Amino acid sequence: MVSSGIYIHIPFCKKKCYYCDFNSYAGQDKIFEIYKETIIREIENRKDSLRGPFSSIYIGGGTPNILPPEYIEEILNVVYKYYNISKDAEISIELNPGLIDENKLKIYRRCHINRVSIGLQAWQDNLLKKIGRLHTINEFIDNYKLTEEYFDNINIDLMYALPEQTFDDWKETLLNTIELKPTHISCYGLILEEGTLFYRLFKSKKIMLHDDEYEMMLFHYAISFLKQNGYTHYEISNYSLPGYECRHNILYWKALHYIGFGPGAYSYIGDMRKGNVKDIKTYIEMINKDGFAFDDIDALDIKDKMAEFMFLGLRMMKGVCDKDFIMRFGKSMFTVYKDSIEKNIELNLLEREGDTIHLTQKGIDISNNVFEDFLL
Repeated sequence: MVSSGIYIHIPFCKKKCYYCDFNSYAGQDKIFEIYKETIIREIENRKDSLRGPFSSIYIGGGTPNILPPEYIEEILNVVYKYYNISKDAEISIELNPGLIDENKLKIYRRCHINRVSIGLQAWQDNLLKKIGRLHTINEFIDNYKLTEEYFDNINIDLMYALPEQTFDDWKETLLNTIELKPTHISCYGLILEEGTLFYRLFKSKKIMLHDDEYEMMLFHYAISFLKQNGYTHYEISNYSLPGYECRHNILYWKALHYIGFGPGAYSYIGDMRKGNVKDIKTYIEMINKDGFAFDDIDALDIKDKMAEFMFLGLRMMKGVCDKDFIMRFGKSMFTVYKDSIEKNIELNLLEREGDTIHLTQKGIDISNNVFEDFLL
């Protein structure tokens, strides 16, 4: 039976990072409890919308560990009550350093969370300050070691091509990260998003960004260095020790079904993609009035679904298998996308091995160009 996933959005943070365009807000402590009650109501109201079984639950943000841990436990207990969660489900929570303590970790363990993702971003205090992070590297180290006492599946998030980040900074960050032996590492290049402080600073010429060539050098170094140290590069931005790939994200990349709770969260069920309203107060009002908070609903036709299957699947290094495409759509990708596949193979952006195609290193470097060719 095909598995599905659950995403739970916690839209609060202590302070907005300068690069962040996620649907998150600082200074909303007064509504934590009403938000908890509201998202529980949404979870209850939508209990019949996707049957499962669910192989993953992902609690993201924002900063989920800004909430009292008992609220996380209450939310998860409602999920366990109404949804068919697999016994071996991967249950993840994002944590920010500086807000991790023993009591929270004990409660997370108690409510069956078994995977933690910690946002480090950089190893240098001066860089952490310049990107708006509140923790120091020593706080991260202390928090990581404490987390290790309770969890053995830990991801560390890193960022590269940050303003003023040198190649030596990046090498130091990677080296010190692997010495902690996390099971998973995510490496994201800085993307300048409209509406962020960094965007405004860049437009007013108060910060400089690195060029594409420099960013690619950092990216290639990470691939090589992490591979040498036992980490498999299994998706464009993600690396893991064998067996520790993020099951929740793989579910997205395989275009499987998922249900999202909270403001701005999306669900993909059947032929429909539905997004909740982003504004927290509007979300609370809509859930309490109507029981639902959808404000973006798309009906996906067969072309949409095939295209997503291709460009999401190609994010993974193992690529897309024609057998899986045929099982899903009843026809071969080599027929549907004959011209696109042949063109990108000729350009050395895709490689075919048997009935599978995957990105080459050159294709990974300009993956968005490849993906566009599958949007019929």
